[in-house]
Amino acid sequence: MIFMNTENTPYLSAKNITKDFGDTRVLDDVSMDIKTGDVISIIGPSGAGKSTFLRCMNLLETPTSGVLEIGDFKISIGPGHKNATKKELSTLRRNVGMVFQSFNLFPHLTVLENISLAQKRVLGRSDDEAKERARTLLERVGLKDKEDQYPGRCSGGQQQRVAIARSLSLDPKLMLFDEPTSALDPEVGAEILAVMKELANDGMTMMVVTHEMGFAREVGDKVHVMVDGKVVESGDPEKVMSDPEHPRTRQFLGAVLGR
Repeated sequence: MIFMNTENTPYLSAKNITKDFGDTRVLDDVSMDIKTGDVISIIGPSGAGKSTFLRCMNLLETPTSGVLEIGDFKISIGPGHKNATKKELSTLRRNVGMVFQSFNLFPHLTVLENISLAQKRVLGRSDDEAKERARTLLERVGLKDKEDQYPGRCSGGQQQRVAIARSLSLDPKLMLFDEPTSALDPEVGAEILAVMKELANDGMTMMVVTHEMGFAREVGDKVHVMVDGKVVESGDPEKVMSDPEHPRTRQFLGAVLGR
């Protein structure tokens, strides 16, 4: 399956996504689009369903119902619809990279090996090709001198940068970031945000769940506010941040921005 996109067509379109865990509905009819080259920020209080929604975008979590279109990949989910095949899932996840709150690096592999492994297994690159690409990406994230280190010898910020490089090594069309700075202190988190800003400036399509309001405001092309499993407000980040319309948006921003 080939992933293609035209300028005016969203690269990702999620329509009417719902997700139930038992009797609890954590996503309630959520719809969202993102065009190639755009940065979308998703903000809101803890427990709003932001991370669950992001995991539904590459089917790490299977929605209860809804329609997901990414490039030429389209799947309708719910009663009467077939699940994605293993081949479709593999193609989807090769085109959609994800960076988590935790780094999920292999502790017994060096930094270089962590970035090379997926390339060899997923893309079929040779060891030399994979290592060359890994070194290029390590330089891009400012870690070219760490290739022989093991993750346990790296700081949290360095490990997260390795995780970003590993995701980029598969040449994804879209990157999903799930609060990538939440486990880091502010100074180290700023290093990760700087890498993400560079990616945005280079045209990477990104969907970011974040509690970093400055990033959402400065880098995002659009912001979505989620509360209780629903999108309650969407729009230009500057407008939403400075003049929110929905009472729950005002309440949330008042709490996090201290106003």
